[in-house]
Amino acid sequence: MIETILLGIVQGLTEFLPVSSSGHLAILEHILGIHEPLTLAVFLHFGTFIAILVYFFGPIKDLVRGILNGDRGSLSYLGKIAIGTIPIVIVGVFFRPWVAAAFNNMFAVAILLGVTGVVVLLTGSVVKKQKPVTLFSAIAIGIGQMLAILPGISRSGMTISAGIFSGTDPDRAFRFSFLLSVPAILGANLFELRNVPSITNLSEILIGMLCSFVSGLIALAVLRRTVFRRFHLFGVYCLIISVLLIFIRP
Repeated sequence: MIETILLGIVQGLTEFLPVSSSGHLAILEHILGIHEPLTLAVFLHFGTFIAILVYFFGPIKDLVRGILNGDRGSLSYLGKIAIGTIPIVIVGVFFRPWVAAAFNNMFAVAILLGVTGVVVLLTGSVVKKQKPVTLFSAIAIGIGQMLAILPGISRSGMTISAGIFSGTDPDRAFRFSFLLSVPAILGANLFELRNVPSITNLSEILIGMLCSFVSGLIALAVLRRTVFRRFHLFGVYCLIISVLLIFIRP
């Protein structure tokens, strides 16, 4: 039970903070010997998925209402989400086995965490602009999400950074990043759900799911408050963990 709670908290915090959930879960498994069963992994991801829906309920409701009313701005925004989703779909379909193998290489995880750290750190030197999400920035953010399929590459770190580098207002980049994640996370969870065996410890799984949901909400609130001024400091954290992993990896 304690292991499940720990995994739920780590999943929720690192899924949304720009520090790579896949990288931290790989660290827990290889260094601490904590293994995340497939069934638990799927439900923990559902917990963070629900956290996104709850946190962004207002924007999602407005977007759906606008689409149903034929609002051109809402339809354009939906189109950008669809275009931004294409890169990760292509990589998920054609390169999934290779990506899965990367989780067993802690040196690769350490290097990729370092890449995340450098990218996020560089956002601190960029003059923040107030542009809305454009087709170009949607593609850039989509490519960032595609790269985050690799363990050690943070989805939120790469997508928000891509938005900032392309001139998008940080708050708009933050919002688009997570609205873009909705179809990707849902699709990945439904895909993995096919391989889930019969559930025997439902109460424990639900507790882990609750932990990932609550910690996910906290992480979203923290990230929202830091995206304008202190976002780049997460890059320092990633670089420190990267260096430590290189020297102490098993």
